[in-house]
Amino acid sequence: MENNHIEQQYRDSKDLCNYLMGKGEISFATYIDNTYKKILVLSAASFFESTISKLISEYANKVSGTDKRIVSLIEQKVVERQYHTLFDWNANNTNAFFKLFGDETKNKVRSQINADDQLKRAEKDFIELGRQRNLLVHKNFAEYDVNITVDEIYSKYKSACNFITYLFSVLDPSFLKN
Repeated sequence: MENNHIEQQYRDSKDLCNYLMGKGEISFATYIDNTYKKILVLSAASFFESTISKLISEYANKVSGTDKRIVSLIEQKVVERQYHTLFDWNANNTNAFFKLFGDETKNKVRSQINADDQLKRAEKDFIELGRQRNLLVHKNFAEYDVNITVDEIYSKYKSACNFITYLFSVLDPSFLKN
């Protein structure tokens, strides 16, 4: 569940920094590295927001049957411009999000995540990228320093994509039936 544009941004950042370092342009390379860190964080978080918002809408469509009024309500009051209120970005888990789907869903999800170290890491990386995005946007983008490397951001992005893939199964109407 990765995004080709983010993959390309990562490769471009590495190629450009390597090129500049090869030319002895250390200050330009540092500037490009710092800029791409911000771009990658925002790109990853935006990709996740778009994907999860679409998943929520699709889920609502599937379970609403022929009466789509609830879909409209969910899209207007839950999905549009409300995405970042669905998660507790200061927590180290996604319990707040899954609790919105009821305790049974939250408990099943928590059990599955706790039983899978890769999924647990993916959840933490997803939250960390969302937290970094919020800091960038709300703490003066121009001056905020993302304190992890481009490689670490990319690694967290790749890991968090596993969490997004997992969401496809959770936001399937048959999730609680299995």
